[in-house]
Amino acid sequence: MNEVSLKGITKSYGAHLAIPPLDLDIPKGKFVTLLGPSGCGKTTTLRIIAGLEQPSDGELTLAGKTVFSGRDSHFVPPEKRGLGFIFQSYALWPNMKVDRNVTLALQQARKPKQEIAERLAEALKKVQLEGYQERFPSELSGGQQQRVAVARLIAARNSILLMDEPLSNLDAVLRTEMRTELKRLSRDLGATTIYVTHDQVEALTMSDIIVVMKDGVIQQMGSPYEIYHQPSNLFVAEFIGDPRINLFDGHLDQRDGRSVLRIDETEIVLPYTVARPSGAVRLAIRPERLTLHDGPAPNSLPAEVDVVQPTGSQTILSLTSRGHAVTALIPRFVERWPTRKVWLELDPAHIMVFDPQSGRLSETTNGAVRQVDAA
Repeated sequence: MNEVSLKGITKSYGAHLAIPPLDLDIPKGKFVTLLGPSGCGKTTTLRIIAGLEQPSDGELTLAGKTVFSGRDSHFVPPEKRGLGFIFQSYALWPNMKVDRNVTLALQQARKPKQEIAERLAEALKKVQLEGYQERFPSELSGGQQQRVAVARLIAARNSILLMDEPLSNLDAVLRTEMRTELKRLSRDLGATTIYVTHDQVEALTMSDIIVVMKDGVIQQMGSPYEIYHQPSNLFVAEFIGDPRINLFDGHLDQRDGRSVLRIDETEIVLPYTVARPSGAVRLAIRPERLTLHDGPAPNSLPAEVDVVQPTGSQTILSLTSRGHAVTALIPRFVERWPTRKVWLELDPAHIMVFDPQSGRLSETTNGAVRQVDAA
């Protein structure tokens, strides 16, 4: 069952069409992230769902109830939609102390005092703000104010939760902890959560479903695994992944039922057949799918190591191969590479082949996008 459904939703600002006709169905109880660069329409879409923006046309239903219909000129205001919302800005009442900011909606709903006190205590504990009940927002840091906003959502226990980059003002350690807490909150409430971010790490770690957007258009919708391993086009492939995916210009040859890629003088026989004729292609491979060798090896390109960046459990290597910048990811701590000249082996099973004109991921001969193992 779909908890949130957008059918043909559009949004115009004067002559500018910010959201072309958008269709999006969000299943009940799922954690769904709207992901994309600034200006892609993700926050506008969230605000339309919340009722803070009125669409130009289309239909929006929440839990089977129509809350907007362009055809019938029907619009349900945000306060009657029963949603929980965390803004990118804190949206706290400056004249109210922390306890009042967290529990105001509960008090207006005339919840029992004991229940309100219990929800307040639970929410403040989860965001590590115990003992801050009597402080005003002006007496808190930016990160603490954002945690108050999260606590307000926790206390409300709504069945549909909307979050607009709620962790952007937190430090790295607390951001990691709050990602865990928000996902647990969504699960424990059985809530349908729609989360907006431009941070792919947040999207990959928290989501059941990721919706990648560009210019108001959905580029791909799928699980984190599908988005990362089977990007539908070059935009998704380049936007997802840190370090970024490596791209090469190549040529595809179809020989005796086998697909063979050529990158300069290097030929790579693929373990799958690409459903496209011979010709120019755009190749992509993740940095962790490159292996370094001291000498020539099958499926490899000559390269030179430029910069070594250990990050702890991994090391990022920046290299140059025939004048082309390449990034490799090594699963260990390395301070310096023993040799400057190396050979980069590309794992054939993890090379993605894209159409150079449309940017679309090529399919296999059976019509399905190539499957990648989880290893």
